[in-house]
Amino acid sequence: MALIEYNDPVLLIQAIERTKTPAKFLVDTFFPTSMPVLNSDRIMVEMRSGQRRLAPYAIPGTKGVNIERDASSFKFYRPPMVAPRRVIDPEDLRHREFGETIYSQMTEAQRAAHIMNRDLSYLKDTIQNRKKQMAAEILTTGKCEIKGYADDGQTVLAETIDFGWTQKVIPATTWDNPSATIYDDIMSTSKMIQRNANEIPKVMLCGENVERYLMKNTEFKDYIMVPNRDNLAMLSIAPRFESPQIRRIGLLSSLNLEIYSYTETYTNDSGNVVPFIGPNDVIIAIPGQGRQIHGSVTLVNDSGSGYDTYAAEYVPYYDGDRRAQQVALTVYSRFLLAPSPWADEWACIKTMG
Repeated sequence: MALIEYNDPVLLIQAIERTKTPAKFLVDTFFPTSMPVLNSDRIMVEMRSGQRRLAPYAIPGTKGVNIERDASSFKFYRPPMVAPRRVIDPEDLRHREFGETIYSQMTEAQRAAHIMNRDLSYLKDTIQNRKKQMAAEILTTGKCEIKGYADDGQTVLAETIDFGWTQKVIPATTWDNPSATIYDDIMSTSKMIQRNANEIPKVMLCGENVERYLMKNTEFKDYIMVPNRDNLAMLSIAPRFESPQIRRIGLLSSLNLEIYSYTETYTNDSGNVVPFIGPNDVIIAIPGQGRQIHGSVTLVNDSGSGYDTYAAEYVPYYDGDRRAQQVALTVYSRFLLAPSPWADEWACIKTMG
């Protein structure tokens, strides 16, 4: 592993950007487009919806009938900042690293550089996990709650970013009931998205319990058991794992929906392990519509005499405390995951009400 100059933010940015980022299903599927980094901490989104109007009838001799123009509206968002940090002190350097041979001749200075290299990758992964948590919160609630942490450890609610989403669906019969009209619920939700977004949703993402509800549902069993598949090729169930957290359940061909079960978890701010998507939640969506918006980060320069602004998605920053004999690496990132401005290209079914 090559050593790096960890007191130079520009070199650190280059190092972290060369690190291969693992694929993240939620973000890659629903928020795949990474916009150019903005030299600002606020973004403006302009929206205008074209109505499906009918051309007006005109009597003979008229010059034409005026149709009013569709008005636009503006929304302003401020991408929040994350800043995960890791500290190294002399005690960390006196002992061998994980995997290091007991006969290692590595010096403490070399070990510090290796630890810093590993910390770069780890801190970036924590930011990726926060992006996934933000994506899950937007997809299931249409909002994003930003909580900031002060130096004293007190949690302060900074703001709630509301995208004006209204397409939460609560079935008349909960899906754990074998007689629930699951297919009808899915079809009506898909049609709602088609009607509002003028596009066909193609992905159905299910929480951990939903696959079991589908397999036990009377209506689904009837479709699967049709004697001649050519007569009713509506549903194909062939579960298989795409990854440890992603399981493809099948294809609901009558609605153009690929069905997946998503069971990935994370450790929340309270220390509890929870799923990104609720175990009874279903997301039906048009994939690929969301964006990742990054803002620039301004930090004190290395000499402490002023500020430098970095237009990068991830900004690693080194600082040392001579009095405490500690060095620390913080990775700053200012980002917001934003759906299509209309927030009508996905819906969430709360299968248990």
